[in-house]
Amino acid sequence: MLDMPVTHAIISSDALISVVEDEYEIGTVSDCHLLGSGLNDTYTVKSSIGTYILRIYKTHWRTLDDITFEVELLKHLQNNNIPVSYPITNINGNYWFGINAPEGERYAVLYSFAEGKYLDTEESAILYGRESAKMHISMDDFKPTRERFMIDLYHLLDQPLASINKALAHRPNDISYLKSLSDLLRNRIESISNDLEWGICHGDLHGGNVHFCDNGTLTHFDFDCGGYGWRAYDISVFQWAKVRGKPKEQFENNLWDKYLESYLEFKQLGEGDLQAIPLFIAIREIWLMGLHTGSSHIWGNGWQNDHYFDTNLQFLRDWCEVHSIM
Repeated sequence: MLDMPVTHAIISSDALISVVEDEYEIGTVSDCHLLGSGLNDTYTVKSSIGTYILRIYKTHWRTLDDITFEVELLKHLQNNNIPVSYPITNINGNYWFGINAPEGERYAVLYSFAEGKYLDTEESAILYGRESAKMHISMDDFKPTRERFMIDLYHLLDQPLASINKALAHRPNDISYLKSLSDLLRNRIESISNDLEWGICHGDLHGGNVHFCDNGTLTHFDFDCGGYGWRAYDISVFQWAKVRGKPKEQFENNLWDKYLESYLEFKQLGEGDLQAIPLFIAIREIWLMGLHTGSSHIWGNGWQNDHYFDTNLQFLRDWCEVHSIM
């Protein structure tokens, strides 16, 4: 039998029950189930006190400084009455504990459970826009003790393109198109960068990282993609999620209009920020393709076939045509 290296291991849900019970003062843990394995591994934990979310960060995805920044930010937001899923302190006074996994050291954080459910209505879009604005305002006062990555053009374009190009080696014309488009997007953003608001961002405000309750409240969660970036990019992710994969005739979206209108009632953005939103939507699509192809060693690449690239590239071409980007 050969000893082989491991890229990614799924930690046993059953084994985590006693670990979480020992690490946290949350009563008797009765159940732990793997909720999903995406950028990180996420578990639902149920105890005699309540329900929680356990996230085990993947090796080489986030550093301990990154994680510390994230949990400190969430505590800051919680303390400023921004509704977020917040980290739970363990018995040692820390927000994380380490796991010696086969692929290397990993870190786990227990979070409060975001009550409610996903909604996609005018009312939820209005509430989400307002609360996103309040969150950005609160983020401006955050004083971190650790460094965090930048959601800059290196993060959004350079790194993704390096991964995409490998996967598109058999389609040189598409590589050329993406190179030309990325150069154009870079030049457009750099030319107006002085007019764009920069600050801490959630990084993934697509509408799926928030739960809505019947009493008219919400809870933000999953700040794993957050960092320092352009606020126009941050809110553009909501519009991107509403239009990507759709034909150009459906690019006008009422929920995005409601979200933006509500956001701007609580927090103003400059004209440059608003003009940059279509650019950031194209950039977001490139980032996503880079995330997919760059994670193929964990997620597999069977689904990243010609149909996948045809669909994503067609959306990019249509979006850029409608908005006179390229």
